[in-house]
Amino acid sequence: MLTSFFSKSNPVNFLILGAVMVIAYIIYQFTTLNSGLELLDIIGVIAISALLVFTILLLDFIVRKNNLTRKNTLSVFIFIAFTLMVPSVFGNTEILIAVVCCLFAMRRVFSFTSEKNTEKKILDASLWLLLASFFYFYSFLFFAAVYFAILRNPKTSFRFLFIPPIAILAAFSIATSYFYLTENSFDWFWSIVTPVGLDFSAYNSFGLLIPSALFLSAIFWIGLYRLFKVSRIMRKERPNFVVLLVILVCSVAVSIVSPQKDGSELYFLISPLAITMADYIENREEKYISEIFIWVLMLLPVALIFM
Repeated sequence: MLTSFFSKSNPVNFLILGAVMVIAYIIYQFTTLNSGLELLDIIGVIAISALLVFTILLLDFIVRKNNLTRKNTLSVFIFIAFTLMVPSVFGNTEILIAVVCCLFAMRRVFSFTSEKNTEKKILDASLWLLLASFFYFYSFLFFAAVYFAILRNPKTSFRFLFIPPIAILAAFSIATSYFYLTENSFDWFWSIVTPVGLDFSAYNSFGLLIPSALFLSAIFWIGLYRLFKVSRIMRKERPNFVVLLVILVCSVAVSIVSPQKDGSELYFLISPLAITMADYIENREEKYISEIFIWVLMLLPVALIFM
């Protein structure tokens, strides 16, 4: 039943899923963060709600544009279900913005296969990742996916490898000049650099242990599934199939080195994991297993509220 519902791409699906995301965010704001009814608070809630809906639409656009899954709303559903399992991300605006920037960058990375305007695409991806790093420093680890996609391109030119460093140097020079003129200081860079955090004691709580265990188990299982499946993928679709796996690995690295462990860092791996899991569910021959899994994803966020 649920499998057939999310296997379609009707506007009502997006309306329902978007409403669930926004309602969950509003409830979190007024119950956990105790947001008031001041004008600025209301504007902030509206702005972040719009950002969350935009994130959903952007993810769906990337999936459709690059044929990462079939034309349905399964990846969007999984993305929302996983996000609701770690509601602490609703209180971290920097991560919400950084993930949107990373999605814009990954959109350009997936388009490398078209071999048109490759230099511009590499530059765009680099600038988006730099913007993401401004909000969340360790987003720069996704540059590994950019270089992987560049090197996998059979028509890669040697000069392509220098585009990301040039973009970094240009952005660094502009930012340094701006902060020197406005604040008479060169210390802006150290204000965004955060130490690596390896304190995982927060994961002792069931509220974080269960979703993190689910995510890691899914990554391990689906990662093996995709590695064994590569040889059966059409040559045209193979580059993005592998690049998505690299992006997933990068997202795990970003989550691990996150300076603050409160569950919000897991938001980085939710987008690529949702896409890979949707692809896995779509290709399962045992439909009843897919149905059970979707029901679990729908009910688990509710169960975690009481843990």
